[in-house]
Amino acid sequence: MKIENKICKTGMALILAVGVLGCTVKKDSVSTHTVNDGNYTGIGTGYNGYVTVSASFRNGMLTNVIVTDEQETDGVSDAALTKIPEYVIDDQSLNVDVSTGATQTSKAVLEAIGNAITAANGNVEEWQKDCTGKNKEKVIEEESDVTVVGGGAAGIATVLRLQEKGYTTSLIEKDSEIGGSLRYYANSGQIVAGSTKANLEGVDTASTLAEDITAYSNQTNSPTLSQLFEDQIGETVDWQSKILGITFDKKIGYVPTDGLSLKSVMMYDESSGEIDDLLQKEVKVSGSSVYTNAGIIGLRYDESGKVIGIRAKKSNGDIIETTSKYVVLATGTSAGNLNLIPERDRNSNYLGLKTNTGDALALARDAEHPYQIEEGSVVYNYLGYSVRDITLDTYLATKSVLEKGVALINNNGERFIDETEPYNQISESIHNQNNATSYLVMNEDVYEEWKKKLLTTATLSKADVKYLQSMYGIVPFSGETLSEAALSADLDAQKLVQTINFHNLEIEASSTNTMGKIDPDKPTCIIPLNKYRYETTGGLKVDDHLNILDGSGTSTLNVFAVGSIAGNVFGEKMPGGAGLAWAFVSGKYVADEIVSALQEK
Repeated sequence: MKIENKICKTGMALILAVGVLGCTVKKDSVSTHTVNDGNYTGIGTGYNGYVTVSASFRNGMLTNVIVTDEQETDGVSDAALTKIPEYVIDDQSLNVDVSTGATQTSKAVLEAIGNAITAANGNVEEWQKDCTGKNKEKVIEEESDVTVVGGGAAGIATVLRLQEKGYTTSLIEKDSEIGGSLRYYANSGQIVAGSTKANLEGVDTASTLAEDITAYSNQTNSPTLSQLFEDQIGETVDWQSKILGITFDKKIGYVPTDGLSLKSVMMYDESSGEIDDLLQKEVKVSGSSVYTNAGIIGLRYDESGKVIGIRAKKSNGDIIETTSKYVVLATGTSAGNLNLIPERDRNSNYLGLKTNTGDALALARDAEHPYQIEEGSVVYNYLGYSVRDITLDTYLATKSVLEKGVALINNNGERFIDETEPYNQISESIHNQNNATSYLVMNEDVYEEWKKKLLTTATLSKADVKYLQSMYGIVPFSGETLSEAALSADLDAQKLVQTINFHNLEIEASSTNTMGKIDPDKPTCIIPLNKYRYETTGGLKVDDHLNILDGSGTSTLNVFAVGSIAGNVFGEKMPGGAGLAWAFVSGKYVADEIVSALQEK
């Protein structure tokens, strides 16, 4: 990220005329510093890593600061990264106001500028004029029955259920729009088991859902939360259909999902409009107060230690202070924050929202008001294909062309699994190849069909779809024959040809095999696959009603967690379609819990 702050000629003339060292404009306060002219680099230590700046000096004054590199949290840190350099330039001092909620980022910027001054043979002691107190941040006060932090599926479900029941809400969203992963992913679906009123033909009951989740996670999940999921899913899907207007794609039907014995996962039907647009409109007409570009920086407490709301920071530096009877944390997965995932998982691609940085987990580490954290796992997929900085999921596209001829091979040119196996079995099998690259092999005509299908079935942002459609093509390794394609991919051509020939013979000999053959003499494409992380399990420890637990293990009765941040419903592995289903289930469930409590009062 590159952020630039400059003084224009008019601004420089004003500085030279009235002086900027002191915080009161006086001609006799004009002075310069002992520092070399030129551009110098400085580095400071931020919250998520190093902050690097390029600082320009002329005639003893700082004239320009560019933040050339940083890994700070989007939204919350924006004001610190843009405003602090402005303050330092305006006041020619390092002793300026820091940004509330981004103190470490502010200090990192100041440290980096200070190190640039040192690099320019300057003395930072000359830059310590006290200029604090002149750049106070605007505070916006907001009052409602419930504050919901996070505008993804879980947060939206909570807001819409509360508004439906007649209670006011304040929705705080870190991104520029609400919608979360629904806005990001072009193709989404969820578990629909147990529905009785959504007109879903042949849908299974949810009677084995908790059992399936427990078995799939190798007993690493929370049985209580999995049972809550099972108990609530049917009623929630009916509510989604009847009240929210969400429909499911009956043309595609039920999607086979590894880990679930149920016929229960369906894609959303977006033929009449995308689901994120639908939910955004529902929130807009609900009357909820929505603040976007605002990240939570803390919970607010009264004198007795009871939570009375939250503090959030907008990207422009404004502070939002809410006062509410209840707070619901729906801040999403921490998969996008390298500091909150195990070190062994950090060297991997990430597919998801940049704002998924586990903000609620960071709050739980507050020394004065700590909350318990449920350790979980990073959820991976091994069927990714990377195009520049975009990672796509290949499973559904590959499944659609199996009858035309596709083989999955390892870097030794060998097939290692039946390509018709379920999603997670294939992903796990690729993982068991000791992290070596695996490949899809298909003839060029099949590849062209696969590529088109990829853009309609892969899990990727809608902006990425447009970008990839505008490209000349998603370019794999290729050749006029299988052997040439193998050489292009630096694979053993002889071994690969043997593998494909044997595979073709197996297909010919089988009366039940529906897979197509690959012609080794035709133009062929070889597509490398890679793993990516997209979700984390675990989160804030919660009780049976999704109230978060404080440091002593006591339930915080007016603070709830929903969605990815709530407990450990899935353990080390999560079935496909379960994440969004849990988001809606937990959001609606907590809203109903709050409604019951408010009605009792």
